[in-house]
Amino acid sequence: MPRHMRRAPLLLILILALAACRVGAPEPTPPPAPDAPTRAPTAVPRPTAAPVVTTIPQPQAPPSALIMWAVASGPQLDALGRLVADLSQPLGAQVVVIGKSADGLLADIRADALAGLPPPDLIWGTQEELGLLQRDEMIQPADDGLAEAALLPGAVAGATLGGQRWGTPLAAQGYLLLLYNRKLANSAPRTTDELISRARALTGGDSFGIVAAWAEPRWFTAWLNGFGGAALGADGQPSLNSPQTVAALDLLKELRVSGPPPPSTYAEGVRLFRQGRAAFAIDGDWSLAGYREYTDTLDLGIAPLPAVAATGRVAAPGLGGVYLMYGRGLTGPRLDQARELGQALAQPAAQTRIAAELQLLPALRAALADPAVAGSPALAAAAAQAPAAPGLPPTASLRCAWDAIAAELPPVLLGDQTQADAAAAMQSRAESCAQQ
Repeated sequence: MPRHMRRAPLLLILILALAACRVGAPEPTPPPAPDAPTRAPTAVPRPTAAPVVTTIPQPQAPPSALIMWAVASGPQLDALGRLVADLSQPLGAQVVVIGKSADGLLADIRADALAGLPPPDLIWGTQEELGLLQRDEMIQPADDGLAEAALLPGAVAGATLGGQRWGTPLAAQGYLLLLYNRKLANSAPRTTDELISRARALTGGDSFGIVAAWAEPRWFTAWLNGFGGAALGADGQPSLNSPQTVAALDLLKELRVSGPPPPSTYAEGVRLFRQGRAAFAIDGDWSLAGYREYTDTLDLGIAPLPAVAATGRVAAPGLGGVYLMYGRGLTGPRLDQARELGQALAQPAAQTRIAAELQLLPALRAALADPAVAGSPALAAAAAQAPAAPGLPPTASLRCAWDAIAAELPPVLLGDQTQADAAAAMQSRAESCAQQ
């Protein structure tokens, strides 16, 4: 039976059964609650109540075609299909791109495996999908021959497990930005000292200098990286009990003074910024479309996060990756074609199209200076911090470190725990989690 055909009743039963048992998969991330412990995302926050059953129309495919399942939809999926078609034609390959939701992709792959149907040959997705597929032995190492030094280090790290790279890094997403309301602030602060000073000057009455997800690990680790620290050490294990963690906690408390009084949720900060009652916001690339709808109250400016004044280092948040992954059963000439496609997608011309047409930050470092990147305020801001940004490898150690950060930030922000005690508690909690 061709791989694109499905027995609908059987598939539906399988998908519904699998939806309840996606063991180990990251949970869909609702808007984080900054002043209470939350479960930290390891990639771009997913919409709540994401559909499990994929409803994107499935194109017909001849038996000889390579089948690519892509976590994409709408205009981005259309652009990806055109790009893949243009690049695969000179290779003598036919590639059919099928859109999937994140949960739909994983559920469909597992359902097909149970039904004895072949898996996709190629997968386009993030480090979350990569980690789950690698654990389930659904993909093979990405032996694409690319020089990793030419790629963003964070994008490479997000695909590396057990000393091997399991996907071809093609783009990055899920980065934090410094947003500002031009009606209240005519430029973005370049250093954390300037941000603190200006945010405090703009705080008063029912208006505030800055809003953020104060107790979320993704936000905190940006300041930690700016001080030269990291959630994980060179050995891949938690490394949170450090002077850099204490310094980052000090900075976080200095910034928090200019925010709404606790308890204050992420959703409240978004609302205040949309209403023109907050001058600055630290938020992710996923939030931009929602902010742009509020032109009456918000003249949106976009900038990189400021440099940490004490070190001069960029406050670089964790960088999520987008990868081409290769199915475990792909062999022979079809595997050669798939690898050639991965190589083609990583070349400058294709990376330019990924920026211009898919609105994703290229993974190729040389492409960060491309006009397609410079012409987009969000991509340009991300490019300024991306070379220094750490990756988000889909490992238990990173999850443990982020969970420990999320648990210990609230008492620090509420004044119930010192910064030094919090750093020690983070390390202890993360180590206990990792050992389990």
